[in-house]
Amino acid sequence: MHIEMKKIVPLFFVAVMFAVQSCGIYGKYKSETVSADTISVPAYTDVFTDPQLCGLIAVALHNNYDLKIAHEHVVQAEAQLLGTKLAYIPSVYAAPGVSYQSAGAAGQLNFSFAQASWEIDIFGRLTNRKRIANALKSEMLDYEQAARTELVAAVAQLYYMRDMLNSQMKVIDLAIDTRRKSVETMRALKEAGSSDEAAVSQFEASYYAARAQKKDIELAMVQTDNALRKLLCCDSVELQFNGIAADIGSLGVESVNLQSLRHRPDVRAMERELEQAFYGVNLARANCCPSITISGNAGMILSGGFVFEAVGSLLQPIFNSGRNIVEVRVSKSKLEESKYAYANALMKAGLEVNDAIAARRKYQQKVAEYDSEVTALQRAFDATQTKMDLGVGTYLEVLIAQNNLLDSQIEQIRNIYNCRLANVNLYHAIGGGR
Repeated sequence: MHIEMKKIVPLFFVAVMFAVQSCGIYGKYKSETVSADTISVPAYTDVFTDPQLCGLIAVALHNNYDLKIAHEHVVQAEAQLLGTKLAYIPSVYAAPGVSYQSAGAAGQLNFSFAQASWEIDIFGRLTNRKRIANALKSEMLDYEQAARTELVAAVAQLYYMRDMLNSQMKVIDLAIDTRRKSVETMRALKEAGSSDEAAVSQFEASYYAARAQKKDIELAMVQTDNALRKLLCCDSVELQFNGIAADIGSLGVESVNLQSLRHRPDVRAMERELEQAFYGVNLARANCCPSITISGNAGMILSGGFVFEAVGSLLQPIFNSGRNIVEVRVSKSKLEESKYAYANALMKAGLEVNDAIAARRKYQQKVAEYDSEVTALQRAFDATQTKMDLGVGTYLEVLIAQNNLLDSQIEQIRNIYNCRLANVNLYHAIGGGR
């Protein structure tokens, strides 16, 4: 049977393209999750309304070295993507050289000045490399956004902690002064025979405990200031506080659909890794297919005229110590690993949001409870003070009531900080502003 060559060539290319499509070399990545509405997250300037805090965040976003490093990773990924796009263009090299070719009695001197090579992307090597590079760039952009969100949340946490410590310092200073006076009073009562050494020692212990607690607060202040300076990348931080505010803010988020959290930047980054693993499988399969390259040389003959040479080559891997087979198997395993990592990141994000919402709700409820407790202890202190003024109470009862009031005020300040912290954690858990 005789078949014309012009019929064989189209049939050959049809068979090649069918084989390429059937092995999934050109398959495109599809998202693992269904579409969902994104969470409406306001800008940090709308969440954190304190002008001093917003100023610190702005400085950190401008100066922070970790954020600058994350941006450079984006620049590097963009350069790699550009490289994969330029791979479609033939490579041209300056290759000066001289060759002599004898032909009978006469000889011929040839000069070469350029070489070129061009890989024809029939089996998707270049395409899959470009898609991997594009997914890597998207991943780096997501990590940059995640770094911004992390930085905003970290500055807010430290600022609120510094505010809490400043407020606690005022309370503890008052407590130290009160307990010092109590010790002096108890010593006077002991000398008058109205008290004993045990009572004096108890008040002395309370006084020294307050002084020790002040040292802890001072150390925490220094550590917090140092942490802020590190985030802001500056030598000093000047902060002014006028007492902790009762306003704890709220994002208005009470529940979150798990699928919507796939828009969180770190979760998106994990999905981009999954996408890269998907195209990694395609690339490993493409490496098992032939590579077609066209190469050429350009030169001239000494006697005059130009010479051009073009050669097409096909390289089909048959056996290279099993590396291609191993590459395919490893890439498939990495794809499964990426699927598990992405699912784990999505579940972790959901748990973080649920924890932040639950914590914020409970601490908000405790704010009212502590307000009631402080009010009740204030009434108790006033009542014992009145009793002592009327001669039916003791100074010891007044001191105990006052110490209880001061302790409750410190706990109230700490709870307000915890409520603020839960709000910051929720802002961070849902992905921050986009």
